[in-house]
Amino acid sequence: MDSNLGDKAKGMKDKVVGKIKEEYGDLVDDSGKELEGKLQQARGEAIQKKAEVEEDLHDKADDLVDKANDKIDDWKK
Repeated sequence: MDSNLGDKAKGMKDKVVGKIKEEYGDLVDDSGKELEGKLQQARGEAIQKKAEVEEDLHDKADDLVDKANDKIDDWKK
């Protein structure tokens, strides 16, 4: 879970820095910097989504293990 938190933070950082680059590029009429900012924002969004999906899958796997253990306990009785 800690790596997911780190990924979420990295994704947020990329989104913020990317937005700053995009706005700077727009301000100084530098389309390359503007595009770089948009790409960094997209990368940040992708990193955050990946972390969310991994966390969700981990939670579902834990639920399945718990259910399996409950069934095993029931069978032992």
